[in-house]
Amino acid sequence: MGKKRRKERRAKAPALPLSNEIAEAIEAWAHEAAEVHELELYDVITSSAGGWSVQIFVDRPDAEPGTGVAVEECARVSRYIEALLDADERVPERYVLEVSSPGVERKLTRPAHYEKAIDREVELVVREQIDGQNKVVGRLTSFEDDTLTLEMDGATVSIPLSGVSRAKLTFDFSGAKQR
Repeated sequence: MGKKRRKERRAKAPALPLSNEIAEAIEAWAHEAAEVHELELYDVITSSAGGWSVQIFVDRPDAEPGTGVAVEECARVSRYIEALLDADERVPERYVLEVSSPGVERKLTRPAHYEKAIDREVELVVREQIDGQNKVVGRLTSFEDDTLTLEMDGATVSIPLSGVSRAKLTFDFSGAKQR
């Protein structure tokens, strides 16, 4: 079936929910696209609430803080993914695709993110207060057995990953360097 006919047929049908199967396929395509363009896949966020949305975050392997990917690199990855999405019958004609860097104050959501953040300053929102605070900032010194070890004001604190509700890197924008 030609692309025009397929688009006409798909335009008449309502958008289907984004299944786990297609979400996994999109993540595999994102890995492939990043690898082809000598980048590293950082994260993929998919949603079908209010229409399909695919956010892909790519980075340079072993990038130093503040030396993210160029807009042109994101555009190349976007075109690569777009071709794969358009060719797949399971994907509706209308979707939003965004490809970007995870940013200098990137969210930490996967174990690999924490491993790469060792020796960097992180901000954690914790479920149980530490010294009366739900938000703590410190240098991540290790991540082992799903436990984060932070150095905070000269003290060492261990926090189970299950006790963290949000985490991100911090960046000193005033000096344009990673804290």
